[in-house]
Amino acid sequence: MYNLFMVINSISNNTLKDFKNKKKEKDFIFIDNPKIIDEAINAKKEIYKIIISENKIEKFKKYLKFQHIIVSENIINVLSSIQSSQGVCALIKYYKKAFKPPQKKFLVLDEVQDPGNVGTLIRSAVAFNYKDIYLIDSASISNEKVVRSTMGAIFKANIYELNRQEFIENFKNTYLYCGDLSGEDVNKIEINEDSFGIVIGNEGRGVSDEIKNMCKKITIKMDNQIESLNASIAGGILMYVLKNKGDMT
Repeated sequence: MYNLFMVINSISNNTLKDFKNKKKEKDFIFIDNPKIIDEAINAKKEIYKIIISENKIEKFKKYLKFQHIIVSENIINVLSSIQSSQGVCALIKYYKKAFKPPQKKFLVLDEVQDPGNVGTLIRSAVAFNYKDIYLIDSASISNEKVVRSTMGAIFKANIYELNRQEFIENFKNTYLYCGDLSGEDVNKIEINEDSFGIVIGNEGRGVSDEIKNMCKKITIKMDNQIESLNASIAGGILMYVLKNKGDMT
């Protein structure tokens, strides 16, 4: 049924070299999880190439209609950065979105550097219907750890990458809330607007002063002498609480 004689066994193969080189470029997104590959296909993203392990052809035969390469099991393990590959990986073309203003609720990440935090925050944003997401000098959405952490949510959001000055110029007259230890208890504030944004700052420095001055500062009150939370956890809580408050207006 399949041409098993076309199995690539060497990482030095020119086709694989091309795949590896493009994997490093910001114009491509690398995926090594079949669930996320399916999300990309469902979102009609442009599939550049799919690589399938020879011992997983039957399991992933639905991918054979795309441009694909069959490789030996040891090659797929080299290409994937996770310890136990599921036997398939893909490259999709990434087109940076031109800036558009938000429609309703939105999320802003201000120099959030940890790819896991960025991915988790994107996933939480989509879960709570913050579908416009703005990354200010943060880990890129083409980073494979970001992609993996979103578990496919990256293809269900409008994600824009911009610098701080671009953000300031475009969001001067926008309702913004940012997490800050000196802010008002998030449980006590009132939401009176349909469109607003939540800003989550850098893991070490928090929200930059320039953007903080544009925001209403809010905080999550905690017990047991805990001063702060991980950025993705704090962001998830703030999005959930403000979503519920906004839904009641």
